[in-house]
Amino acid sequence: MVVAFIITVLIVNISKRSNPYKAENWFKRLQLVSSAAFSLGHGGNDAQKVMGIIAAAMVAHGSIGHLKDVPDWVPFACFTAIGLGTLSGGWKIVKTMGTRITKVTPLEGVSAETAGAITLYMTESLGIPVSTTHTITGSIIGVGATKRLSAVRWGLR
Repeated sequence: MVVAFIITVLIVNISKRSNPYKAENWFKRLQLVSSAAFSLGHGGNDAQKVMGIIAAAMVAHGSIGHLKDVPDWVPFACFTAIGLGTLSGGWKIVKTMGTRITKVTPLEGVSAETAGAITLYMTESLGIPVSTTHTITGSIIGVGATKRLSAVRWGLR
């Protein structure tokens, strides 16, 4: 939440003198990059959790001798399964995150996704499992808080 707040304030201050129409078009393009970065963080973070379960099952079964001997198909299968799951059912979450918590503009979307991606990459490199949904929710709340605290629907479930 704090990272998203800081990134949003920085982006707003950097782009406040630009043409609003041109800036919005740029942020729409940049949102593709930031969403791709967040998606990679999502796959890397959530796939690690599933890979751990599969690797532990393989060790318990005797298929592999050590957790470091996990075959290459395991990460590929986990990344693919998470990607297909997000593709097939993720739109409801995206709609809730982008419209119901607070109204998110392209500038704010770039800020939230970048903050979420940074958080996921940091936790992934430290080996800390975190919820991707909670990460992006905190980022969106941080972005909404830059407008005003009442712009965020705090009681949304």
